[in-house]
Amino acid sequence: MRNFNFAFLTLLFLISSSGGVWAQRNLSPVSVVPDKSVAVIRVNWTQVRNNEKLKRIVNGDNFAKIENEIGLNDSKVTEWVIFSDIKPTSSAGLGIIIAGSFTSQTVIQNAKTKSWTAERIGTSVVYVNPVDNSVLLPIRNGLVAYGSRAGIEKLQTGLSRPQKNLISKPPFNQTWAELNAARQPIAFMIGIPQGYERIAGIGYKIAAKLMNLASFGIIGTVMETIGLVRCVGFAIAHRERVFPTNLVAMMEDEGTAWLTSGAVNLLKKAPSAIGVRPKTEEERKMLESMQTLSASYEGSLLSVKFDMPESALQGR
Repeated sequence: MRNFNFAFLTLLFLISSSGGVWAQRNLSPVSVVPDKSVAVIRVNWTQVRNNEKLKRIVNGDNFAKIENEIGLNDSKVTEWVIFSDIKPTSSAGLGIIIAGSFTSQTVIQNAKTKSWTAERIGTSVVYVNPVDNSVLLPIRNGLVAYGSRAGIEKLQTGLSRPQKNLISKPPFNQTWAELNAARQPIAFMIGIPQGYERIAGIGYKIAAKLMNLASFGIIGTVMETIGLVRCVGFAIAHRERVFPTNLVAMMEDEGTAWLTSGAVNLLKKAPSAIGVRPKTEEERKMLESMQTLSASYEGSLLSVKFDMPESALQGR
């Protein structure tokens, strides 16, 4: 009996240990975004890499520079996530988490080759770029983070508390699930902290900080019409000559969601109702996008669908 108990306890230990290793191996970039962040954009690089239109929306050329800086082969990257704080013009809380089929040794060796300084943040060894003091954090094989010191410090703290990440807490978890974000080429989400709700366009400003949205005024118009939210996010895909976009917002209550859905649906009727005619090509594209608007709600969750014309990217 004693031998049986020993064998049984050993088996339990092996199962629990392998489960921990399995969980570590299956960490995704978005699952380790620190809960003190307020915004995140996830890019499925496998889908976006060969689509020049989608690449331009997420500033793919800038991402290529980051890959080169930390020594990654583009073909081995599968997805990446950028997280941010609430300040649209600051990079203090900014970081990027990259996943793929590379090894930690690859990025460590690259950092050593460039004479980056090894330091310790919490329980992790990081590498500091002497040029701009950006910080590289190898998390495990196939997962690496890079960004400002403040951003990487927040991420490292979160790694020690894996149950406390951004998308595990309300209202982020429901918004992320409603977007079906894990299956989209591009997904963005922001939660507006108390004290910032009344700052006009804060959500769009932060989205524009992380993406190239200059020609997509329809997103800003919709977000401005929605107004006060607890959390808002959108997913962008590409089909033929348009970018189908799904925007979801967690409103304060069902009544607010109902009123807002009506206001958004009125946007596509307003121009013709007051006899507005586009004077510029930009205005024409905006009106074209508005005609595809469709808003609905379920409880306090507002959903808005529209198509952004591909032509908005021309000339950029």
